[in-house]
Amino acid sequence: MKKSKTKKTLDLDKVLKQMMEWAFECGEILNSHLVKSYTQPLKVIDKGKLGLASQADLLSEAHVMEQIKKHYPDHAILSEEDCFARELKMEAVSSDKYLWLIDPLDGTNNFFNKVPFFCVSLALNKGSETLIGVVYNPVNCELFYAIKGKGAFLVRLIGDQEVRVQLKASKKTKVFKEALLSANLTSKRVENDLLKSFPEVRAMRRFGSAALELSYVAAGMLDAYWEYKLQPWDMAAAGLICMEAGVKISNIKGEKYHPFGNSVLAADPTLYSGLKSILNK
Repeated sequence: MKKSKTKKTLDLDKVLKQMMEWAFECGEILNSHLVKSYTQPLKVIDKGKLGLASQADLLSEAHVMEQIKKHYPDHAILSEEDCFARELKMEAVSSDKYLWLIDPLDGTNNFFNKVPFFCVSLALNKGSETLIGVVYNPVNCELFYAIKGKGAFLVRLIGDQEVRVQLKASKKTKVFKEALLSANLTSKRVENDLLKSFPEVRAMRRFGSAALELSYVAAGMLDAYWEYKLQPWDMAAAGLICMEAGVKISNIKGEKYHPFGNSVLAADPTLYSGLKSILNK
């Protein structure tokens, strides 16, 4: 019996359920290796300027790639650890093909140091447009997800209580003195003058996982996040979650957001314009 070809129009609700299952399974892989790391050294690959990869990254990636190839064999995949596929990046922008953008472990440095802030990030694109995004933090049991045009949601397990909420940007005006922001202000890409002239804020943070931090902005747990030199798999899933939550998102110059850009700025709508001006002085 011949296998039927993947339909041009997907049942996105069905695909979302699959992506959630895969994210949970990848989360189990990551958590099991995190537990082992307390008694056994992690196997780590040094990727030079691209950073670190652990055995957990590779196993998580292998699992989700196997599932995608099994269910959607004619879809392209672009993953952080799959260097060969990176040549697809620019081709995908101008095409209307289905493309998976996956980061099997976003926050490897945190994971390596046993800091419990990392996630699995899965996105399904058609060309440069993200259709579904799933971001899962397996330590805190936080699942963020969105389907284009259907809103963004957070499911979180707190003790034995499951909380599920739709994410919507607050309409309340917020000022910088009340804001909790996340950015890498120690980066060489940040000018010293910016640090000196930045307005007073309630607090600055940098957690080390772009996908989770963007998702936190969507949930109102952070008021803004920005970063340069990100990759599509860093932004795709969480970028859609931000858009569906009503968060203002663009590149740092204020140009239209898409996951193949090289920077991102996501912020509470009432802080966005002021923050964009500060960053572009």
